[in-house]
Amino acid sequence: MIGAGLSGLAAAKDLQSAGLTTLVLEASDRPGGRVKSDLIDGYTLDHGFQVFNSGYPHIKNTGLLKPLGFTPFVKGLIPFRMVGRLTSPSDLITPFLRGVFLTDPAKVDHKVRREIYLSFLRGRAGLVRNGAGSFSAALAAPISDIHYNETVHGIDGEIVMTDYARYSARHIVVATDPVTATQLLPEIDVVRMNTSTTWYHTSDEAIPHGSRFAVNLNGALINSVVISDIQPGYAPAGKQLFSSTSLTVVSESEIRRDLAKIWGRDTSKWELVARYEIKQSLPVHPESKPLYSSVEVCDGLFVVGDHRAYPSQQGAMESGKRAARKIIERELQAR
Repeated sequence: MIGAGLSGLAAAKDLQSAGLTTLVLEASDRPGGRVKSDLIDGYTLDHGFQVFNSGYPHIKNTGLLKPLGFTPFVKGLIPFRMVGRLTSPSDLITPFLRGVFLTDPAKVDHKVRREIYLSFLRGRAGLVRNGAGSFSAALAAPISDIHYNETVHGIDGEIVMTDYARYSARHIVVATDPVTATQLLPEIDVVRMNTSTTWYHTSDEAIPHGSRFAVNLNGALINSVVISDIQPGYAPAGKQLFSSTSLTVVSESEIRRDLAKIWGRDTSKWELVARYEIKQSLPVHPESKPLYSSVEVCDGLFVVGDHRAYPSQQGAMESGKRAARKIIERELQAR
């Protein structure tokens, strides 16, 4: 298994549960891929705006949401507020979905839009207590034999090559981001990725109703929320932590101007805690692309991730589980 993101962890868990020996090679120092968090000066900072949807079956079936203190956003028919002047009925939903897909939703395949719409009807989006990275850590905890800080440089037949060793395997699963997957396997299609930037600001001033997700109709920011109002542990006592998202390269002064408009406050003295530019936030999934791409690119070689399904945590985990099912079936037949 190359990569310990959600797809790799989902595959590894199923393979080990079936009694198959599985080695996971992860280039970074922790699991999760894009689903990671940092702790800086008492603030919990997710890599990008990371939420969990209790309507995603694979997220729900982990059984981790409750013990990790999952808290949904404000409940209601429309659990967000609009900032700006509404000019058409589409303004009620299109700007919100731009934050979900990190692009104009009209550019996303209709089958993907349908899956995401249904997930919001089945469950609620929310946060876990200690940041998105705590979910990844809990998902990885029961999996044995994960090698961190070990980068894979090449694949030659049944041989996987790293800085430290050459590993032989009957089945190889590439569970990386699409750019790395293409570098390891030039024969697979290139998948374009949407980019985004998450801004974290903090203020001593208590702003009421900050947990109501704000969707910005016009401006550099597409949304903003007081993330510490949903999970107080995201910020030290007496502080509010604001998580805001932009899709274009903009200055911090423009961001502060939008924050002032969204929250109705002077933001000149707000502290910028961190800025995360995520160049590979979500795969582009244009119209006519199949909802699921084949996970087996040749005999015994698999590629998984949300770029082989649809852009979501559910899609990532589903692709990993599809690869695991094929490997398990093959191994059982060989016995």
